[in-house]
Amino acid sequence: MNVYEETFKKFGFSLTQQEILRLVGEGKAVLEIGASAGYMSRAFLKAGCILDVVERDQKASEKLPKGIRKIFNESIENKTVFTKLGKYDFIIMADVLEHLVNPCEVLQKLLKTASANTVLLISLPNVACWAMRKQLFFNGDFTYQDSGLLDKTHLHFYTVNSLPEILTKNGWKAQEIKGTITRLPFEGLISKIPVFGFIFKKVFYQRLVNAFKNLSYYHFLVAAIPNEKN
Repeated sequence: MNVYEETFKKFGFSLTQQEILRLVGEGKAVLEIGASAGYMSRAFLKAGCILDVVERDQKASEKLPKGIRKIFNESIENKTVFTKLGKYDFIIMADVLEHLVNPCEVLQKLLKTASANTVLLISLPNVACWAMRKQLFFNGDFTYQDSGLLDKTHLHFYTVNSLPEILTKNGWKAQEIKGTITRLPFEGLISKIPVFGFIFKKVFYQRLVNAFKNLSYYHFLVAAIPNEKN
């Protein structure tokens, strides 16, 4: 069992995964890239989706549920895989892009599997979040870990600002960004101040989060469609 399976077994679907499932809905044609042992795959199948999966981990792919139309047990960076894919309503890359050697090339090639109405859903950790900035500023610490923001298998790092720009350069247009909120600067101290702490939470907190997404989002989801200029 890998660390991602362990996390799911312990905590269930993350807020981002729940949002992906909500956006996809029922009865759609879905390409799930990096399905791991298939915990989201099962939810897609339960919702009546036609599902193709790309999963390079042989041990993980052996745990995938029955009912998947096609399983490609190879990396999405294998150029031959794109000759085997169909057309999809949704392409899911949940915490995958940061693990790829050449993510831009993959984004470009995915356009071949997309129609004008295809939605690409990409979720990623945000390296510019307050928790990371605080860690760097006060500790000077950038130590890789087994999972999370500084997962030792991450080859690239992204921010809420940089990913939409990368998508645009590679043929996609970001339509919506949603995030999992981490602590804002001095949030803990402010919340403890009588009366003002209450007002801060009720009146100002969400406004600040919306204004400073790149600071407040620890993990985020981008929904993108093919750029009309392609």
